[in-house]
Amino acid sequence: MVYHFIRFVVGLAVRVRYRLKITGKENIPEGGVIIAMNHQDAWDPLLVGTNTPRKLHIMAKESLFKNKLLAWTITEMGAFPINREKADIKSLKNSLKIIKDGKIFSLFIEGSRSKSGEMSEPKKGVGFIVAKSGAPVIPTYIYGTTNKKWFQAAGVVFGEPIYFGDETDYEKIANTIANAIKDLKNKVL
Repeated sequence: MVYHFIRFVVGLAVRVRYRLKITGKENIPEGGVIIAMNHQDAWDPLLVGTNTPRKLHIMAKESLFKNKLLAWTITEMGAFPINREKADIKSLKNSLKIIKDGKIFSLFIEGSRSKSGEMSEPKKGVGFIVAKSGAPVIPTYIYGTTNKKWFQAAGVVFGEPIYFGDETDYEKIANTIANAIKDLKNKVL
């Protein structure tokens, strides 16, 4: 109940902030799935999280959990902390459990926001989670959030699922996903 209320309020704020266009929601399959996306602005997880067919679970930097009200709110929305300064085994195990339990797990393939607006190199940890989970990956492109003016066009494009089978080269997996997101970007522009 709390989740649905918060999602409604956040979704309303997103729609007031942006002229939003969402495409490809039908590409998100039932069961455990990974939504892998680019990251340019603090609004990005809100755009995606309020426009998925089921609750989205996402890693968020540990510092966001210092404020108790913010921590409670983002935890209700599906966020959980990750320590970006070291290999955070607890967060990785939590990610794999979320996927195994048939939920939507989401991550930013660059690890943090791109200051230039261009995609940074993807983190190999993305490949690790994909390989260990065996889940399909939905490449997702977020656009328009870097413009600080209100009522600007912004959107989310959910691409078609990518299946990696027995692939274990984490860097190759991460680069394949990054290229798929770049392809979505080229279709939008």
